[in-house]
Amino acid sequence: MIRITAVLGALVIALAGVAFTWDAPAPGQYLYILSNNVEQGQNSVIAYQRMDDGQLVPHPKGPFMTRGAGINNSTNGKLGPNDIDTPLIVSPDKTRLFAVNGYSNTIAVFDIQADGSLEHVSGSPFESMGVGPVSLAMSGDVLIVANRNEDPHQLAELSGAAYSNYATFRVGSEGRLTFLSKVELTDGQKNTQVLVSSRDASIIFGNEFVVDVDFDGEGDVSRLFGSEAKVAGGLQSFMLGSDGMLQQADRMALPETVDPAPEVPTIPLGIWDHPTRKLLYAGLVTRNQLGTFRYDRYGKLSFVSAVANSGQDICWLRVNKAGTRLYAVNNLPREDEQDAAGTITVFDISGDKAEQPVEISRIELPLPLGTFVNNRAMAQPNSTPFQLTLDEDERFLYVINQRIDQSIQRKTSHASQLGGELGNVLHVLRIKTDGTLEVAGSRHLGQDGVHETARPQGVVTLDM
Repeated sequence: MIRITAVLGALVIALAGVAFTWDAPAPGQYLYILSNNVEQGQNSVIAYQRMDDGQLVPHPKGPFMTRGAGINNSTNGKLGPNDIDTPLIVSPDKTRLFAVNGYSNTIAVFDIQADGSLEHVSGSPFESMGVGPVSLAMSGDVLIVANRNEDPHQLAELSGAAYSNYATFRVGSEGRLTFLSKVELTDGQKNTQVLVSSRDASIIFGNEFVVDVDFDGEGDVSRLFGSEAKVAGGLQSFMLGSDGMLQQADRMALPETVDPAPEVPTIPLGIWDHPTRKLLYAGLVTRNQLGTFRYDRYGKLSFVSAVANSGQDICWLRVNKAGTRLYAVNNLPREDEQDAAGTITVFDISGDKAEQPVEISRIELPLPLGTFVNNRAMAQPNSTPFQLTLDEDERFLYVINQRIDQSIQRKTSHASQLGGELGNVLHVLRIKTDGTLEVAGSRHLGQDGVHETARPQGVVTLDM
């Protein structure tokens, strides 16, 4: 997440009062998040039964251990390691769930049981064939993994002993992973997300984003690798063969979308595609713009437009099944809009607006849970939004908020002041008939097994 302008001072600390009405769980409706616990063997998938009003009840058999450890971004503000999407996914046939172990460099594979509980397949977890897996996607029976290699606790690999890569695996009938191929990023780029085209399952997209800069002047906090400061990113496309082999199709350094352009280049952070047109959207985080790109049947990308976004630090995206609305996470508050917390922007992408999206609303998320000063000497909320997902019926949008202040567990008085709620929150937003949003509720995740030192990642729903 990149902060270009100064952020607000004091934020609202008190818990926003949204009352929950706990009805019976809807049969066969579940939601999963990844705890990202950094202790060895303690990472887990936390499962919920979704109720008809969108609220959540912890699954009675959970949590489900991934037999690995999550990534510990203990640099208290380092950009990059947590800036990822789709770290856990459900297979298109709804029979399996896949989850990353970012520190253990493995992928956990679960069979989904009839009651929504999870059981490891034989041999799980499997080597990710890289360092720091962060994002997953499936095309048929092929699993694609983005290995980011930006773990500050695997510093030798981060400093040049290994490359980031995209790797492919065949998923066997019993769920075992067999390695097929990989494409390495030898220029120091760091991949944040991998995505399969909705229009053509042989086209794979990759998003790359690297920030290795000493923002605070201390020289040993923000910059972890390389001898020179680096801020860069771009988009890739690949063709996936019937044999599961990945071949690079195109690579795009993004064009400048403002004039005059600041020193920091245009960089994408989150991507998603249109369900009925060959269009790819990207959150242009350094410009606070939503970018649109066309692609052809060979995966060749071409820039179409960049439109303004009223939020701050646009990141991760989702598009509804009809291709009429796009939802974008804005990681930080925007000072000139007097935000107290991160926000979600809604864009109209219907009809001709698919190539020139139009912002129609923006909603602020509750519970910023105080502020802290990060290692760029900027104040920011301690709880900011990251990944998001829609339920299958598109009645609700679920958003994961992570605790950002990595030293807060040592601040016992502050933790006590916040009632022990340290910023890890799952928000439930109701989707109105026009596609705009309203807050339906918020759930603190500490009560569900997310450790205070962890930053939960990823959210996915399942309707059996």
